[in-house]
Amino acid sequence: MTTFQQTVYMLDLPETDKETVDTALFLLREVAGEASFTPSAIESERGIVLSEERTRATPQLRNAEDELGYLLKGDVLPTRLPIGSTDVLKTAPRERFVKFYDAYYRPERATLIAVGDFDVDEMEAKIRSQFGTWKGRGKAGPELPAAKIASRAAETHVFSEAGIPNRVALSWVTAPDLRPDTSAVRSEKLVEQLGLQILNRRLSRIASGENPPFIGAGTGRQDQAERAEITQVVAVAQPGKWQPALASIEQEQRRAVQFGFSQAELDREIAEIRARLVAAVAGAATRPTPALAQALVGNVDEDEVFTTPTDDLALFDQVVKGLTAEKVSAATRSLFTAGGPLVYLTSPTPVEGGEATLLSAYQASHSAAVAAGAVQQAQNWPYQSFGTPGAVAERRELAALGATAIRFANGVRLTVKPTKFRTDEILVSARSLGGQALVPADRPSPVWALSSGAFTLGGLGKMSFEDVQQALTSKVYAANFGVDEDAFVLSGKTRPEDLATQLQLLTAFAADPGFAPTGWERLRALSGTIHDQLASTPGGVLGRDAGALLHAGDRRWAMPTREEMAASTVADAKALLAGPLKTGPIEIVMVGDISVDEAVRQVAATFGALPARQDAALPAAALKTAFPAGTLVRETHQGRADQGLAMIAWPTTDFYADMKQARALNLLGQVLQLRLIDEIREKQGTTYSPNAGHSPSETFKGYGYMAAQIEAPPEKLDGFLADAAKIAADLRDTPIGADELQRAKKPLVENLMRQRLGNEWWLSQLADVQTRPEVGASIEQAQAQYEALTAADLQAVARRYLVDAKAWKLEILPEKK
Repeated sequence: MTTFQQTVYMLDLPETDKETVDTALFLLREVAGEASFTPSAIESERGIVLSEERTRATPQLRNAEDELGYLLKGDVLPTRLPIGSTDVLKTAPRERFVKFYDAYYRPERATLIAVGDFDVDEMEAKIRSQFGTWKGRGKAGPELPAAKIASRAAETHVFSEAGIPNRVALSWVTAPDLRPDTSAVRSEKLVEQLGLQILNRRLSRIASGENPPFIGAGTGRQDQAERAEITQVVAVAQPGKWQPALASIEQEQRRAVQFGFSQAELDREIAEIRARLVAAVAGAATRPTPALAQALVGNVDEDEVFTTPTDDLALFDQVVKGLTAEKVSAATRSLFTAGGPLVYLTSPTPVEGGEATLLSAYQASHSAAVAAGAVQQAQNWPYQSFGTPGAVAERRELAALGATAIRFANGVRLTVKPTKFRTDEILVSARSLGGQALVPADRPSPVWALSSGAFTLGGLGKMSFEDVQQALTSKVYAANFGVDEDAFVLSGKTRPEDLATQLQLLTAFAADPGFAPTGWERLRALSGTIHDQLASTPGGVLGRDAGALLHAGDRRWAMPTREEMAASTVADAKALLAGPLKTGPIEIVMVGDISVDEAVRQVAATFGALPARQDAALPAAALKTAFPAGTLVRETHQGRADQGLAMIAWPTTDFYADMKQARALNLLGQVLQLRLIDEIREKQGTTYSPNAGHSPSETFKGYGYMAAQIEAPPEKLDGFLADAAKIAADLRDTPIGADELQRAKKPLVENLMRQRLGNEWWLSQLADVQTRPEVGASIEQAQAQYEALTAADLQAVARRYLVDAKAWKLEILPEKK
């Protein structure tokens, strides 16, 4: 991974035995100082990196590059994007790579980080042995000259391109803060953070009001690669309505500067941040190893001291003790005094008058007087009781899974798995029967908006989404909504002391959803932008159309057109969800730091207290879908002429038809991926990242597919489809070797073993375990089935399913202009 300031090589080791650790350290040492840069390797990598550049060349990236160049005018940073210059990538000779490597890949610039279950003294000795002889070659490269950030008066800039949203930003750019990371500096930044968070809260409430001037808005401050500090207030406007969005954020920012904040606003932010810090302290001992490693990498990158959650909480408590709104207001005011602002507007269509029109709009807003705003008072949380707690009708142990299954008298089911994977963490999901299967096929699907937050943003019957957040300020909770194949899923993450609140919130969303149009209208206003974005790249076109294409035109998976999105209303969502949420079967899955008895008690008081649920099943007709017949489909995108995408897919079957066969297909997908990497990436240098894998349905009988795809220049697509078909033929005709089988199987099994040590995996796997016996059997048998698979098993499924005549192919080519 390469950023503006560093390149990171990271190995996530499945074991810490001597051979694995020694090999890892050897590989890192080779990368650090022994790279040979053979001409053949350079030529191969040119194509790969150029492919990465093509894939990332989107309107959003071009927008980001333009804005960075505007804000850091005259600085070198905007010309040093990590991907590099395509001219350099295409033409740089070997000597240039070697010169850069010798100048900057040096021991005095390197930091080696090791996190995991090992003996510290032994690891230090290994590192000293491997890296102690490393010496830099030649002269060290120079550092960049210091940034020169000039004070600028108010300026304006407009960037327009199809596929980007109408967005307006006010920015204040100052010299970078290069002071050492001390507790005094952190204390200062904490106070600033609190002020910006209050301003964020005000903007969020405006966005949730009646006829808001913008779709969403926010503020923040960031260090830009030690070249500048940038404070921004940003709003995404409804298409063509950027003027009221600009006026609103400009005046809200001035209101904060002129009148400051109230103590009640400050106290709310303190309570919310402190709740998160307390939760982090409780879970500190069980933080995942990769997360710790990433945190250390971030500290090195930012020249920061690594601190523990306990340190962070102690500093926070010290800072906020006796902290007044006046002090926070003054600190926030100082962020907006460095000249400017620099006003930046993005638009999917040209803005008449350009910068002059934008400047005029800013000046008109800035000349308007502002008054102190009213402070919103927090409401009491009204969903603390749902009636008499439900009685347990059945309880049984799922001993092999370490879980307990409970059925309440009202039909609600609860599956609990206590774990110690993460201290003080509890994950909860509430699944209502329905999902993709119940989406109507005779009209546009509302799933596009429901899966993007429209349901939860609609709030509850007794309070808006914003009021929910304010009422639950000191709690740790979440409210997410998703659509699975067979269920509508409410989910959250909490800690033991807030479990009651978490369940009350999810129950309220199931029993009394608000269906306020707020969130829906935000997304509906972006319908044109969404479609423009998707049409601007081949990957976007695939994301837009693949659902319907891979289900033979079944409209349940089709994304609505821009016109259908624009005509949609929250009533579409209500028609789909109201019945399943109110009367349908509900299954609760709870995993984490919780006892079974406490889980039962809390669910009895919430979901268990609801009216009786119907013991229904999905209609047989809803469980039917089909894979398309073998053919070649061609579509177009509106992006660069050198961008294209190809996909090939073969129909297979569902997961539970034969679990061993499904896992053989999963492993075959890994083999296909390895061969594509070897052929398409390493030998041909055609693409950065060819993808392959098996996708079996767990709901729709007989449905699944094996697919492979690449993004590459249009002239390479036919060759990829031919190469993929050739690889499929070889997998059918020739058993794979023992080494290749192990290369595919070992990481798959190791990943499964790692996943089983996480709450997230168990939350997803335990769904339907009470009503489908095959679910429990699948969890129990997974590892053993993968380990037992042979080359003959893989050849058998390849012969059965990788049939040339059934292969469905897709090419997405640039639109002719």
